[in-house]
Amino acid sequence: MVNLCYYITATLPDKVNLGELKAIFDKFDIDFSLINNSNLKSQLRPNELYLRATKSYCDCDTVLGSQNRSQEYEKIIKSKKVKTLKKKKWSEEQIHKWIMNKIKFKQHKTALGKIPAEIDQEIDKWINFMSTLLNTGKIKRIGILKHWYRAGLENEEFLIKNTKRVNFKEINTDLLLNLEVDVLYEFLTTHAF
Repeated sequence: MVNLCYYITATLPDKVNLGELKAIFDKFDIDFSLINNSNLKSQLRPNELYLRATKSYCDCDTVLGSQNRSQEYEKIIKSKKVKTLKKKKWSEEQIHKWIMNKIKFKQHKTALGKIPAEIDQEIDKWINFMSTLLNTGKIKRIGILKHWYRAGLENEEFLIKNTKRVNFKEINTDLLLNLEVDVLYEFLTTHAF
């Protein structure tokens, strides 16, 4: 099975009782169903819960990470078009400028097909969801991970590039719009630092 879609997954400490948090998941229309992916679980803390975050078919239209240019840049730099430009003796600087213009135009043109109010609404939903979850006193951290899946959620193999620990008080729109692909963002309560 080939997915070729972005998915948002999440992590929680293994001591969390998901049933006790169901009302919060339902309020924010969040899934948080368990995923048994041994490759990913081997990169997490021992016994960490690995979860499918949303109820969507896929998360290709998510605003999370939508303004991060690095993922689009990497995709374009490896494209046949760039290989053609190199054969035409374009300099690295010319290629870089061409890619940046392409990304800028694409983001401006599509903006994920969402108007600014819709983008703000989705970001606010994630901030309010994580805030509500962390303020229950039942958990001290929640992890969010965005990945481009080529296989199923349970059999995709990839390396988490990095784990970024973020004090929840520092979360903001810009951070969420610029999440990097394959980086686990752990949002922590002040007590967890």
